[in-house]
Amino acid sequence: MKMYIGEKELRLVGKAWEVRHALRKLAREAGAGAPLRSDAAASVKAPR
Repeated sequence: MKMYIGEKELRLVGKAWEVRHALRKLAREAGAGAPLRSDAAASVKAPR
């Protein structure tokens, strides 16, 4: 799975289950009720 982070975008590339897993992980890290675009993208590490 690859993750590309831009100034205003977050692009996840991979199999459907990998993308769902990554989005759930980002949502958990951001906290309940927080929009994904708040700090979740900033806390993501650079792609491998």
